[in-house]
Amino acid sequence: MNSQFTATARIVAAALIVTVATQIIYITVSNMGGTPNRPVLWSTEVVAFIAMAIGGLALLPSRPVIGAGIAVGGMLNVIQASMGLVMFAPLTEAGEAMAPAFSAVLSMAFALFFAGKVAFGVAAIAAGRALWSGEAGFARIIGALAGLAGLAAVVLNALAIFPGTDLTFPAGGAGTAAALFLAMALTALRPVTAD
Repeated sequence: MNSQFTATARIVAAALIVTVATQIIYITVSNMGGTPNRPVLWSTEVVAFIAMAIGGLALLPSRPVIGAGIAVGGMLNVIQASMGLVMFAPLTEAGEAMAPAFSAVLSMAFALFFAGKVAFGVAAIAAGRALWSGEAGFARIIGALAGLAGLAAVVLNALAIFPGTDLTFPAGGAGTAAALFLAMALTALRPVTAD
């Protein structure tokens, strides 16, 4: 059980790191005036989110809240990233007549993005709490950082779900930070029978 938990946690942590890297690449290239290779980045994210969803389900028996947060976040983001991958280009190329449909699809994709980050934030809070209360030294510091980043992700992304809010970048940044510290926390966690 211990080795299976550790292997699964490491796979999920690696998948989380991949999505952190794709977010950083996307924002960096965009801010430098370039055009990110969306098909490659979003395809990579879909595969990483599938790994997270399956890994999160596998973690449920030992760490239920952490596993559930990762599984739900992974599943929501598989749908969200897939929408961008297969729907955005055809709808934008269809012209002005399809602008309302594209707007609706884009809004739905962002709602799923924010909801997924809330789920990852919950997992980060649970992982942070487990490390803070059960470990010492560096693992406890990682737990504190995961918990704080998770809390920020939950609050900002929950608020960003409401129409009319302009929290896309703060919410995305908080979600990315929560994913990073969740990945770090997963490598330090031990299995238990209850969260």
